[in-house]
Amino acid sequence: MRHVDPPRPQAHEGVDYAAYITLVTSPAWYVVIQVDDSKSSLDEVTKGSDAKEHVPDLGTNQALEEDYASTDYQPGALYHRASPALTSSVPLTPEFTEKWAADVDLLIKEKLLPHCESGEHLHLLTGAVPSNTKVNDKVAIPEFIWLAACCNAPEAWSLGIIKRTGDVDGLEQVTVEELENQLSGDIKLFSNQCGGGALHPELRSTSDASTQTDEEPSVQTPGAFSRFFQFIFCVIYEIINTFVCLVWFLFKQVCNIIFGRLYWIWTALTTYIFALSKVLLNIPCDVLCVFANILCGFVRILNNALSVVCLILRLPTRFLCDMASFPYYTICAIPDVGIDILSGVWGVFMLGFSAVFGAFGGSFSVASFAGSSFFQRFIGQSEGYEN
Repeated sequence: MRHVDPPRPQAHEGVDYAAYITLVTSPAWYVVIQVDDSKSSLDEVTKGSDAKEHVPDLGTNQALEEDYASTDYQPGALYHRASPALTSSVPLTPEFTEKWAADVDLLIKEKLLPHCESGEHLHLLTGAVPSNTKVNDKVAIPEFIWLAACCNAPEAWSLGIIKRTGDVDGLEQVTVEELENQLSGDIKLFSNQCGGGALHPELRSTSDASTQTDEEPSVQTPGAFSRFFQFIFCVIYEIINTFVCLVWFLFKQVCNIIFGRLYWIWTALTTYIFALSKVLLNIPCDVLCVFANILCGFVRILNNALSVVCLILRLPTRFLCDMASFPYYTICAIPDVGIDILSGVWGVFMLGFSAVFGAFGGSFSVASFAGSSFFQRFIGQSEGYEN
């Protein structure tokens, strides 16, 4: 982001204001060489580590990163989306820097851009008012930092924001004229008061009072007496607010107890009714089941009785059937018996025949053996006699 820094006293070595026209980002801190050496040929904005080698008196009229060493402060950009130039930064705590960046982002997103044609004609100025406290007795800590917005559109308006370093969570919304009255010197932030000093659309409900204030002399800073009454009012307000919060807390606790008991009673009642309804609805089903079981019992008894009757009737029936079928089975068995008798007779005959032939064969074998023995013996003796 390009910025413009006016000359400032050497004692403060901090930024008074800066104007922004574009957005860029960079991870390193830059210094403006021409602030300490107007005859330097280096680029107007250079990294501090690169500029130390070429500018011996670097840091005479502007703060350096070394000025914040061993302190609780760090270089805080007046606008966190601007280029991190040390001439556009002031000593701030990390918590304050983070809170200021969040407040500015929220302000631009919710109050400025929606009322200025998407930001095409929106101009921002940021600055700081130094205090008498310094970091390392060199860089002045700001009393407060501010932001001025101007929407240079056909329906122009302007707005001022003040954030004091002693109040991290506080944020004052003022008109540009009121902001100029709190800055040192006769300073005009915007030409023609940015559309004649028209207020932000959200503040136009009080435009009548603001118009009367424009015609009166510059508003003076409240004195000690007024601040004392403001302090007393704030104390009383905080006491009343605390008391109201305590009463409201007790009221909520009592309501929670009452509603908790009512909820418990309601839950118990609904549970009881649900269980009772379930039991009542199950009674007809149980009665039907009982009748069905009784009917099934009667059916089983009838089945057993019929089974006994059938068993009793089955014995004589089988006997009669056997008696009736006896002649049939007897007649059918006669051929088989005759065949068996014939087979026996034939077997006896064949046995006798076999016995006769066996006896005859045996006798023949004995006679043959005796004859052969006789002839052998007779023939053998005759041959012996001849020899």
